[in-house]
Amino acid sequence: MTATRDGVVSTATSGARATRKPGHAVLVRADIQALRAFAVMAVVLFHFWPGAVPGGYIGVDVFFVISGFLISAQLVRRRESGGVKLGEFWAARARRLLPASLLVLAVSIVLTLVWAPATLQSQYLRSIIGSALYVENWVLAVDAVDYLAAENAPPIAQHYWSLSVEEQFYIFWPLLIILATIGTAAAAVRRRRLVWAVAAVTVLGFGASVFLTATNAPFGYFATQSRVWEFGLGALVALVPFTAKRGPGLRMAIWLAGWAAMAATAMIYGPATPFPGVAALLPVLGAAAVIASGPDIPVKWIGALVAWRPVQWLGDQSYGIYLWHWPLIVIAPFMLGHVASFPERVALLVITIAAAALAKRFIEDPIRFSARTRNVRPRVIGLVTAAAMALVVAAAAAPIALAAQKGEARQDQVEGQLTDPAACRGAAVLLEEGCAAAREATVDAADVVPTLANLYEDTGGAFACYDQELTGDPSVCRIGSEDPDAVRIALTGDSHAAMLIPGLREEAESRGWAIDTIVGRGCVWQAVESPESECADRWAAVEEILLSGDYDAVVVTAWNREDFDAAAQDEVAARMTRAWETAKAQGITVIGVADNPPVPQASADCLAASASFTLETCAFDADEAHAANDPIRQAGEATGSPVADLWDAYCADDVCPMVMGGVVVYRDLHHITGTFSKSLAPYLADEISAALPDD
Repeated sequence: MTATRDGVVSTATSGARATRKPGHAVLVRADIQALRAFAVMAVVLFHFWPGAVPGGYIGVDVFFVISGFLISAQLVRRRESGGVKLGEFWAARARRLLPASLLVLAVSIVLTLVWAPATLQSQYLRSIIGSALYVENWVLAVDAVDYLAAENAPPIAQHYWSLSVEEQFYIFWPLLIILATIGTAAAAVRRRRLVWAVAAVTVLGFGASVFLTATNAPFGYFATQSRVWEFGLGALVALVPFTAKRGPGLRMAIWLAGWAAMAATAMIYGPATPFPGVAALLPVLGAAAVIASGPDIPVKWIGALVAWRPVQWLGDQSYGIYLWHWPLIVIAPFMLGHVASFPERVALLVITIAAAALAKRFIEDPIRFSARTRNVRPRVIGLVTAAAMALVVAAAAAPIALAAQKGEARQDQVEGQLTDPAACRGAAVLLEEGCAAAREATVDAADVVPTLANLYEDTGGAFACYDQELTGDPSVCRIGSEDPDAVRIALTGDSHAAMLIPGLREEAESRGWAIDTIVGRGCVWQAVESPESECADRWAAVEEILLSGDYDAVVVTAWNREDFDAAAQDEVAARMTRAWETAKAQGITVIGVADNPPVPQASADCLAASASFTLETCAFDADEAHAANDPIRQAGEATGSPVADLWDAYCADDVCPMVMGGVVVYRDLHHITGTFSKSLAPYLADEISAALPDD
């Protein structure tokens, strides 16, 4: 049993089999097919039953190593036998990957429009667009560090992030191989230069992975630079014959160690494991070890198990299984009306495998292997591919555009009513005695504002001047009056403070206030106790702005985090108290705004699924939502500062409605909508006005 120097197994090996299709024969290593079967089942079982295979996500990394090995071997062989024709290579990749992937995306569009709730459709369609353009990993990477998107539900095409990384690899890897081997005719010299180039990319990529995992894990998980080293390690296995001269005993030991590493990490790792980074070394090295040990397995019964037909068949179907499983998992609860039970998940798994097999038999293989498609010029394949991608993008983008247009029109209809108490929109429903009839009314889901399809986007421009990073140079923006004699107010806090801006913008203009907004992600103004704190620079910078800004008042609010226990809330309150006392000592009035209630997941799910709304529809218990330990309230009591507590605008009769007067109150589990912010603003402005110091 032999393998060529570039990693391509010779036809004499018993560990390889020829898969014959019309007009073509593909040599397949049985051990790599077994790796594919393991990788896809690890991922699929992790998604179907996360508790059973908590580290099954490492299957994606195994796929990356396999791709690095096979693609590098193919490209080097072509480079050494005459040259890499980029057009042909990319056309072959398009024939192999795009028919199935675009088909699944097209089906996902249908599933989204038919069964996904309106609140999720835009998110799902956006992910489909990113996947069709093979940039889904970057869409998710950006969302992971975007505070407003970080809590989004997993989209229907989320799993395409790994396919996006692979496609990006297919684009730049042949260019690397060409550049690394250009300028010399000596094969040995070119091979050596290529090995060094791949090794450098691998080492640098691993360093980037470790750094990003440690410093920005959500972004690092999806970023291409965090994964390129895994392809590189597979490439090095193809380029360097690590085990070519090793005896069967040593190769068997390496093979077993590799499988043990992958199996162990699939069972021991979990969602809390920092990944990829250093933790990815074990499964990645395990996959590389299995491939490097060669296709010939010395122990016959193990070789027979690897070559067992069901295992090989799963390896053949792995790509399709990976594509189909996630959309079915995501859409199933909406189709069934409940979370899938164990038998239902088994049925979904069977449907997944069947869909993959049918798509491969009737779509993938005919396009990939038929003489008609194989003889098509790369340029034509490129044009057809671009057209197919554009069609999927257009099909996903059209509903988003239509929903946005409808939402804007609906918003325009009610804009003037939001601050009119007699119109009984939003906060007025509970605060105005004349709105008793509105409390008994039923509103169709199609008539609410913001429209459910645009719920997550309804921020009212709150984040136009918002610091996503913990910067020591806070952004300061002015809303309201530009009159130098205007009442000067500073609004500071986190995203909950930002969500007050849409309403306060209009109130500031009408009341002649000049409001400076100083809002950002986390690190709400508190006293600096330790310079080592990650918030120390921002706290100090915000305080300097507030104390030197000649403000008549400083308005402060913050998310009262549910994941903080009483001790943590008390600690935050103590630091806030010291900061407020410093401001008061300089004659600055500090006005706290108590936080809005948090929303249970069940109420958010109910909102997405309901066809009409009364005050009781999807409402949650007021007593459970009320947080007596809110640090803002505590700091107000400790310093004698006024606190605007608008709880009665959110809750009444022991319940907190999700929709009031046709206005959706919350855009997610703890942010109010921009629309509700506008209805709340007159009452908040009255509270602020009453607390302002007398001239």
